[in-house]
Amino acid sequence: MPAPPLESEEAILQCPDCRSPLKVGRRVDTLEENCPVCRAEVNLTLFPRLFGEFETIADVEATTVENESSCSFFPGLRAEKVCDECGAFLSHRAAISWGGRDLCLPCLHRLREVERSPDYIARTRLNDRRALALVTWLAPFSLFTAPIALFLLLRHRGKPEGFVPRSGAIWWIAFALATSLLIGWLVLIVVWISLVKDGLS
Repeated sequence: MPAPPLESEEAILQCPDCRSPLKVGRRVDTLEENCPVCRAEVNLTLFPRLFGEFETIADVEATTVENESSCSFFPGLRAEKVCDECGAFLSHRAAISWGGRDLCLPCLHRLREVERSPDYIARTRLNDRRALALVTWLAPFSLFTAPIALFLLLRHRGKPEGFVPRSGAIWWIAFALATSLLIGWLVLIVVWISLVKDGLS
């Protein structure tokens, strides 16, 4: 982690019109003043880092010396951490903290893009809600949407979905509706076929 900022007495900005230096010697959130040179109105939003100088990564990380483990990705840097997934030695520059774990970039890529682990992806598809929408919003077309909903429910049954624990109520509601609609359509088709046969005989 970067070291705390070193306090500086003043921050130097530039006027957006004439590029004259503007010295801000006090800690404020916003600045609404006139430029002392061109008298242009200056409206600025200031952040705390403007008043400090952070140490760079090169200052924080230590280089490796004899009899010390080196980083697997930056051999010139000393290993400070270990990847919780593959066990590779990591320096501060190569380590990524995600969900309380220290990971290297290849492992993070594999977890996000290959294995699609729900703890490491930015979004996930809630297939039970998709199935419920197919049999409710598209109920008039349920002859086609009900089988799709059943496929989604059974194909992804038991797989973790979402970032927080969820109950299975939506899954069972969608399953019951899709099954009922599909059975209703089958009964309707059988009755229609029998009526057509009776009319032809």
